[in-house]
Amino acid sequence: MDSGSDPIYQRLRRLIIEGYYPPGTRLVEDRLARDLGVSRTPIREALTRVAIEGLVQITPNRGAVVRTFSREDLIDTFDLRAVIEGHAAYRAALRITSSDLEQLEQTAVALESFETRRFSERNEEVHYLVEHNHQFHAAIIAASANRRLQAILPMVVDVPMQYRSFFWYTRSERAISNFFHRGILHALRQRDADRARALMQEHIYHGRDVLLESLRNDSKLEQDLP
Repeated sequence: MDSGSDPIYQRLRRLIIEGYYPPGTRLVEDRLARDLGVSRTPIREALTRVAIEGLVQITPNRGAVVRTFSREDLIDTFDLRAVIEGHAAYRAALRITSSDLEQLEQTAVALESFETRRFSERNEEVHYLVEHNHQFHAAIIAASANRRLQAILPMVVDVPMQYRSFFWYTRSERAISNFFHRGILHALRQRDADRARALMQEHIYHGRDVLLESLRNDSKLEQDLP
């Protein structure tokens, strides 16, 4: 579905993914309606959609709650993401256009320029990183020309993003992430499908390691993980 076709769903989804509503948060329709400035009807529809994606659990008597994932869930998710996105990068290397490459170049530059930008608050920084990282990966998925991948991947990617992965990145870890982006982009330019797949998988596993280490070091989030 077009990302602009349901703005309330998109806004709710983003707030969950970026951690405004952390795992375990009860999503009360009245509060969501106030937060998003709409009536309860579109809120119900948006909650149904994010529940279908697996970001929210809706249960009798308790209502909607932002889903909490175990460490094993996250590891399994990253494993699946590595397979899917690695395959997408492989396909993209064989099909990518000059326009696709230019879009990826611009996004890579935007991520690299993060260190020189000024942000008013930490959440603004996280949103910038999440948004541009999403653009980079989405462009590769689109270039793979596989609609099934495009439909499946959001449900896989947004589980780790729900834990605000970029919130925990240090400057050196962001530099490593950007290094992988550059390597993937180079492999795509060279149409080296095997290299693109390998680099994408290593990039994803690096993100997994950063997130899991951060969770181990954060007592509050550690309590969220069964």
